Amino acid sequence: MEQEMEQLRKDALKKQRIMIFIPFISFFTVALLTQLTPILFVLFVPIAYVIYKVVTSFSKANKKYQDLYKKTVVIETFKNIFQDVNFNLDQGISYQKISETKMMDMGDSFSSNDYVCGKYKDISFESSDVEITETRTDSDGDSYTVTLFRGQWYIFDFNKSFKADLQVCEKGFSNSRRGGLFSKTPFKKVELEDMEFNKLFKVYAQNELDAFYVLTPNTMENIKKLLSKINGKLLLCFINERLHIGVESNKDFYEASLRKKVDIPSSIEKTKNEISVITDFIDILRLDNDLFKK
Repeated sequence: MEQEMEQLRKDALKKQRIMIFIPFISFFTVALLTQLTPILFVLFVPIAYVIYKVVTSFSKANKKYQDLYKKTVVIETFKNIFQDVNFNLDQGISYQKISETKMMDMGDSFSSNDYVCGKYKDISFESSDVEITETRTDSDGDSYTVTLFRGQWYIFDFNKSFKADLQVCEKGFSNSRRGGLFSKTPFKKVELEDMEFNKLFKVYAQNELDAFYVLTPNTMENIKKLLSKINGKLLLCFINERLHIGVESNKDFYEASLRKKVDIPSSIEKTKNEISVITDFIDILRLDNDLFKK
């Protein structure tokens, strides 16, 4: 299996290196278009076709390698740590699930993949990579794309019952929205007794009492502990007795590097490190504690 993966890696890497020439080909093509004549237009068509074939060939080769890597390394590692694991490489947590929290600006382009769900300490979870972008126009009328969120989205069971929604947003998290335009109950900024927590996070709640009920001194201390373990900015949304967590890591998880020779034991350790985010959320936040569960 390792030999097969290595061969696929080399094939994808070779095609990636060919793509280095695309900017030069594109520049040459644009130069031709500035002097466009019927003869030069005939040349443009095959050039565009070559670029399309190179990009498509790399995309297919890379996907083939990444899929085998995930099936061989990632999925098997998940199964060794969690129960009831289901993995979908091509789908992710839906737009609707994240949009319904009303805690994120959803932009105008949404993509999600590498969906995984399972159980750890009898706590159900699901997660996936998510990217949200928006097309904007500058003062000159030129369009550009802004990344509103790129990272991982997690959903966990939460054993405390509460009546209103609550958001805990780490300062520096670039995309948060309290309640949305159509929220019937406005969100209020809440100041907690933990001054250090207030410096690290902004807290918004539909009901101030629920904020104090959910964010106990122990819970706030545990959320602070997560900061040293999580590589990215945090957004925690307590909604309908579930905990949504966005980690703005600006990268995808469970991806194999094309530039590193295949080493399955090393890849397993890398995957365990990425998976530890899930176990840390459940362990550190003590989500399996059913003391308050009705």
